[in-house]
Amino acid sequence: MVNNEFIQLCSRAWALRILSCLGQGVDARISPLSHTLSAGRTAITASMEYLIELGYVQRTRGHGHPLRPAFELTRKGEVVAEWAIELDSILIPENWFIAARTWSLPVMRLTDSTPRFGELRSELKPVTDRALSQTLKILTKHEWVTRGVNTEAAPPEVSYAPSGIGEILIPCLERSFDL
Repeated sequence: MVNNEFIQLCSRAWALRILSCLGQGVDARISPLSHTLSAGRTAITASMEYLIELGYVQRTRGHGHPLRPAFELTRKGEVVAEWAIELDSILIPENWFIAARTWSLPVMRLTDSTPRFGELRSELKPVTDRALSQTLKILTKHEWVTRGVNTEAAPPEVSYAPSGIGEILIPCLERSFDL
């Protein structure tokens, strides 16, 4: 999966968790998903519509009430759902607070090569400097990445490397390139 597609997938807080639930066989309607994920129905509905737009989910044909539709994974969605289940098994619920942020997983996906800020910005093209900076601060604060400063260089070079849960996530996130 290329960066732009991965960024789109991560741009909705509940998208990956919904795909994981659908892949695990959770009842594919809004209310049961809302209950399973402890999220509002409005947020789940918006994320589900977004996943339909991206082609990962579709309405189940011939089943369900028009006001309470059922959903199913598309072939494309099944592949990503398997990966989302793996990601969900790594992250505890408290970590999803960080992972669900728009730029957290796309940034983490690129930190294995200890990139500098400018390299991250160019790889994650639509990201703003402010959004990237805030994401890196949050990831550093929660010890998903470490900020390294090379004072030998002029000017000093700052790079980011995975640490803690970030190191555990890297193999899973690297597999997302092959989706």
